[in-house]
Amino acid sequence: MTKMRLGKPRRKKGRIFFFILVLFLVLMLQTFWYVEKKIQPVIRDYAIIKVEEIAIDAINDAITKKIAEKDHINELFNSKTDQNNKITSISLDVKNASLIQAEATQNIRDRLEEASHQTFQLPVGVALNSEILATYGPKIPISFVPLGAVDVSILPVLQETGINNVLLTVNLNIKTKIKVVIPFSSEEVVVEQKVAIAQQFIVGEVPSYYFRGSERIPFQTIP
Repeated sequence: MTKMRLGKPRRKKGRIFFFILVLFLVLMLQTFWYVEKKIQPVIRDYAIIKVEEIAIDAINDAITKKIAEKDHINELFNSKTDQNNKITSISLDVKNASLIQAEATQNIRDRLEEASHQTFQLPVGVALNSEILATYGPKIPISFVPLGAVDVSILPVLQETGINNVLLTVNLNIKTKIKVVIPFSSEEVVVEQKVAIAQQFIVGEVPSYYFRGSERIPFQTIP
């Protein structure tokens, strides 16, 4: 009786399967490498820009809706004049300034926390500038996490508007840190924004500095 030999066909099939498996793994590694080196940086940069826009909108919303309408905004600065009605000194009201800074810090923190609960979908085609992928391609989830404290400082700015006329603008300088989160990657970025909360025309010569308590601070001036 003739014996059937099955060893070689089986070994041949095993080699083919092993070759296909190796080829698949190589292609997968090349795909991951391409995504990580070529596509992911583009998506990350686009996501950072988008999240910064969202964070700045949240900051502006927190200030304009809850801070700029407060009555104590108009009581931030006190000025003294001489007998000729010339301004001799301008001082920052420390109590009102501290109140505004505290309110702004809390409102911004709350608004950023609220915005961070949303997940935004970024079409791959938008980041890669592809119309086809923008319409039919996959979408990448993007979110952000507020990090650390919100730094709020008050900065008055003087701008000349004519002869012996200046415009006093009170700005809030805001600085905070957020983490932009995309699949398989995250990036910490610093968001800075300047928001005007009050303006006042002043007629006459204005000192080049103001007082905050006993500290004398130069005005920031704009020609």
